[in-house]
Amino acid sequence: MKIFVRRMRKVKKNSGSTLIAVMVVTTILSLFLITLQPIMFNYAKRSVDERDLKQAEFSARSANDAIVKGIIAGDATLIAGINGIAADGSSLVLDNFTFSSSQMGAIEAKIQRISAGEFSVVTRATVNGTQRTIGREIIKETTAGVPDARALSSYYFHTVSYTTGRGFTTTGTTPVVITTTMDLNYGNLNIAGDLIVYPNPTNNQLRSSSRLDLAGNLYTGNGYFTISQSAQAFIKGTGYNNSNSQLSGSLTPAHKYCPDIFTVTTAMKNIYNAIPSWVSSTGTTYVDGMALNGGTYYRTNATTTTIANISSQLSASTTPQNPVYIIIKTGQRIVLSNALDAPVGGVPKDPRVFFILEGTGSLILQHQTSAVVYGTSSTNLYVNSPSGGTSTLYGQVRVGRMQHINSNNIASLNNNQIILDYQTASTPSTVTWTAGEYKKATY
Repeated sequence: MKIFVRRMRKVKKNSGSTLIAVMVVTTILSLFLITLQPIMFNYAKRSVDERDLKQAEFSARSANDAIVKGIIAGDATLIAGINGIAADGSSLVLDNFTFSSSQMGAIEAKIQRISAGEFSVVTRATVNGTQRTIGREIIKETTAGVPDARALSSYYFHTVSYTTGRGFTTTGTTPVVITTTMDLNYGNLNIAGDLIVYPNPTNNQLRSSSRLDLAGNLYTGNGYFTISQSAQAFIKGTGYNNSNSQLSGSLTPAHKYCPDIFTVTTAMKNIYNAIPSWVSSTGTTYVDGMALNGGTYYRTNATTTTIANISSQLSASTTPQNPVYIIIKTGQRIVLSNALDAPVGGVPKDPRVFFILEGTGSLILQHQTSAVVYGTSSTNLYVNSPSGGTSTLYGQVRVGRMQHINSNNIASLNNNQIILDYQTASTPSTVTWTAGEYKKATY
């Protein structure tokens, strides 16, 4: 019995020690857990933030990739938007750019113009409040199309002789070539490129109150040019009149009066006198209302042929690169009653019809027409404007003489200018885009 009591007392004594030990361990564990909780929370938060940051960067890059790929692929909407950014430093904001998955976050995107051929695609992604912005430079390189082999190299007239204010104006830098006679009496010429006059000054006259405005160089048969009476010439902005003519060019003393007058060279004559390979004298007889096929030659068979609406006769095979050719024989004339390939929305059209004039053949074109006209020294091109005002002719011209008329009546010449706007078909230009590396950016 005594032994049992002793053992019980011993057990009770050991139980108290164990309880104390458990309480101590529990307290220590509680303190450890309390201390560890913010550490674990901060660690978990950093993990979430890092996940969100990685997701934001992935989303920003994905958005950037999608936009850049669209530009490189020639997406019409993106390209139109880029072309509409007019000033360096300006941007095009891309609205409603989203991904199908909500986990990708909110996307903001814009294209910023650095220069005419350099842009930056900037995308910003926001995932659970975490943002990442990526920039990527893209370079635009444009390769011009190759001019059509049938293109004429200049406006070319065998004779220019105007009175009482008649004349013409050219656009661009296409040169004007005059091979036989230049005689202006009250006439005006406003030429944006070079003027090349083959004959010597005895065949060239600026007289009465005629005027020449020339933005480029003047080339004459022997390097001189004469002005008489009250006529004036403005060459590259410098005015000349009969008090300082003859105007000396490349002869001795070189450039005495005008540094922009030179002598016509043999090389120039070889270039501008060359007959194009597409000029032909044979073709299918034209019949009123017939379908006109691209790449085909037609010829007139009547003294006067009036075509009401030639545009409606052009088949689908007719393009600026595959035009219709119409040969006008000597002594014959074609009259177009309506403008051919007039500008659409203010944008000029490349010519789809080439007229080849032989002998004394003549052609009447309406205001706003686009065509190529090729003729020899005795041919005539007449440009008619229903309003009697200044007419604009698009395309290319090489004829004996060109004049402005009223109401399709070649006997009723008027005093208005003809504006010549050079248009020629070419293969389409190509645009390539090169994307740079990803860079951190600000939005």
